[in-house]
Amino acid sequence: MKIKVQKLTIGAVLIAAASAFLFCSGFKKASDYGNGESGYLKSATYYSDEWVINFWNSESNHMEEELKQIAEDGFNSIILVVPWREFQPSMNPQRYNDYAWEKFDRVMEAAQRQNLKVMLRVGYTWDYYSGDNVLERYEKLLYDDGTKRAWIQYAKRLYERAAVHENFCGGFITWEDFWNFAENSVFYGSGLAGRKMASKCGYTQYVKEHYTLEELEEMYQDTFKTYEDVYLPDSLNTYSRKVFYQFYDDFLNKILAETQAVFPDLSMEVRLDIDPVKRPDGTLEGVFHDATFTCGSSDFTSAMYSVAMGFESNGQELSAAQALAGTGQNLDRLSAANGGKKLYVDQFLFTDNTPGFEQNAKLTESEKSAYLDGVADIFKAKTLGYAIWTYRDYGDNKLYNPQFALDKQGWDFSSGSYIEERDGNKMAVIPSFGKISQNIKKRSAGGNGKKAHVRFWLEGDGNCRVTVRGGEKSQTVPAGAPQIIELTFPGISISEVSFTVQGTGKVYIDDVKVYTWITEGDMYHMDGTESTCTKDLQAMNRKVQ
Repeated sequence: MKIKVQKLTIGAVLIAAASAFLFCSGFKKASDYGNGESGYLKSATYYSDEWVINFWNSESNHMEEELKQIAEDGFNSIILVVPWREFQPSMNPQRYNDYAWEKFDRVMEAAQRQNLKVMLRVGYTWDYYSGDNVLERYEKLLYDDGTKRAWIQYAKRLYERAAVHENFCGGFITWEDFWNFAENSVFYGSGLAGRKMASKCGYTQYVKEHYTLEELEEMYQDTFKTYEDVYLPDSLNTYSRKVFYQFYDDFLNKILAETQAVFPDLSMEVRLDIDPVKRPDGTLEGVFHDATFTCGSSDFTSAMYSVAMGFESNGQELSAAQALAGTGQNLDRLSAANGGKKLYVDQFLFTDNTPGFEQNAKLTESEKSAYLDGVADIFKAKTLGYAIWTYRDYGDNKLYNPQFALDKQGWDFSSGSYIEERDGNKMAVIPSFGKISQNIKKRSAGGNGKKAHVRFWLEGDGNCRVTVRGGEKSQTVPAGAPQIIELTFPGISISEVSFTVQGTGKVYIDDVKVYTWITEGDMYHMDGTESTCTKDLQAMNRKVQ
């Protein structure tokens, strides 16, 4: 699954640097919003008709219409989620993915035509570009200079590329994209591996500078002769995790500061959640992450906000009044700790059906309209803008290159199957007895639901049928006039999906989705039709003019 990549030339750097200077000196940036002159920033995360993980390897042929609809719904900006590995697939030597960067420019230009500003989420963890372990990149940022240099160059190039466009207004990194090592660090254990990694990632040096050995012994409930005996905490709720969280907040502040040197005014989505740790006496203590709230040299603080924050995870249903009180309190706490900087809610979750979080507190369905009406006043008073994450419901599509934008990349074509372009739209053509397939085993196709769904556009000539195989099971459908096919494979995990043609003639296949879960945002369904809160969000946008 390799895409043509290229090195960044010196000439390109100089040209882009000049453009970046223009941005810094004259363009409107995110922190200019939230006042009467510039207005209020209202954003929708944009991923077209796919989802953020495979948006950058899809065609998005309806981009103009999609962005026009976003603007008509009252949003004046979009967020683009920019995965590090897909844009910079090789770190040594540093190489860049042409298709992703070219699509980036295409989206920026299309957004400009709709008068939409663009914010960037810099460094999204997940993508399908290759099969290597992407999490290693983020871990190595703690101790590998080469990885750090590659990250800085990625951020620098992204800023310079964006600054060419007048509608670029800023960006942010998020704690979420760097948090995997914080969770996985417990697996190093209390032995030699835990001590070695503590030294390697900078934890040993941090505790030397901030704690006595006696204090560490008390928190760890262990004995240390020297600081080199201190290991990474080997449990998520032990009291020593408090020290680790403080260390990790310090790391986040440092990586933000280093990135801000090449991406001016870059903010960070900070962690509003409080992490519980257990004191030696068995009582619980909450660890706050307020040390990150000032976001370095940025003029604003970014944050994700969910109505569940601050409420117990017991499946409680909230009234609008309860949820609004919680929203105000959480934003006030953030403002009190960030030095008076402006706030941007980059991921506003008033509804959430994420698997595994069913017990989180949630708005009562009948209270959502009242909450969205009330939260408009709170956001207008306390923030420079807000963004919704799920503008359009999406399936967790397991396919790379699902719309054949990259021709055959990621797919296996056999028996004369090929790619055809029709009016700028690429599709797979499968003749009689031909086949295309994609191995998706590493993408856990059965992970989030009890059913696997296969959805695709199909057209056929002659008398032919298409057999769709998901794992060990198959279903056959006739081909004819253009139609959307939706198949369900219950109770299985698909490691490979394939399409085989029988009969005479040939078939055309496009826009393939293989998914096990649909993330719902109550704005638009996956097919583009209005959902339960479309009108309420449109009204909210009118209210925060």
